[in-house]
Amino acid sequence: MQRATSPEDHTGTPSSIGRVTAYIDVSEMRLGDRMACAWFAQHRHRLSGERFAAIDRHPTLSADFPLPRYFAKTFVDWTEQQIALAALPQWQQGNLWITVTNAFALAPHAGHFESLPESVTSLALELRAKSPPGRPRVLIHVLDDAPYNLARRWRRKDANQLAEALRRQGCEVVLLNPTAAQFIGGFERMLAEMLAADIFVGGDTGPTHVFALLCADKPQVALYPSMLRDQQNFAHEQASLGLPLPWNSLPKRPDIRVIEMDRRRSLIWRGWQPLIRRTGAFDGLKVARQVMDALAGQPQA
Repeated sequence: MQRATSPEDHTGTPSSIGRVTAYIDVSEMRLGDRMACAWFAQHRHRLSGERFAAIDRHPTLSADFPLPRYFAKTFVDWTEQQIALAALPQWQQGNLWITVTNAFALAPHAGHFESLPESVTSLALELRAKSPPGRPRVLIHVLDDAPYNLARRWRRKDANQLAEALRRQGCEVVLLNPTAAQFIGGFERMLAEMLAADIFVGGDTGPTHVFALLCADKPQVALYPSMLRDQQNFAHEQASLGLPLPWNSLPKRPDIRVIEMDRRRSLIWRGWQPLIRRTGAFDGLKVARQVMDALAGQPQA
């Protein structure tokens, strides 16, 4: 895939062509945060035509998931030196999930990827061609590797129950991570699997947000914990920003089906140490029914 070119005048300084108006520092953003940032920047681009540069010093995502690669109309592929020469101001997005949630409430539309490498689209076609005809392809990301936030962590047995129920309904089930923290491929494989899928089921983590922008035309089911504690933690900041809606980390697409998980005591492993902790839990059979309803285009029960 060709790199985006930055317009320059004869001095080597980025010119005003393309209306690059600010830069965003995404160095500390994880994958889900980057998708919220991309939605917000894309929204502004739609309204005004302005584009943005990105400073990205993340140790892995800067190379594996740079925003200009996938949002080439909204983000320009400039170096930090070019950004400095252009004297761009920084767009401080504030508390990202508060500001984006409130912006989304005013304009509840889905975002979209603007560019994809040919290697991704070709792989997606290969994966789709291998799927059994007449069987919906359900892609599931099992969120059982979230030690820093046990409330959103899935129990693998719940995910297995969900997968088995869907197979009995005639679905082809593909797990992004057949075992904890072991994906079936890198970022391009993840994108290709999403493009090849008919529906995605995931939790409060990066791939869920990626699918919301990449495949906004396909149904999606999100299994989330209660966000009340986070909303209380950020209530003061929300008040200081003068925004009416609280912190909310759901993907920003209007038609997503959300299922709130319970919390139950579960055995988890921290290294070689077994621990009993309260983690997220759900009824796999009920979730499977939601998935089948979404595939059939029926309203949620």
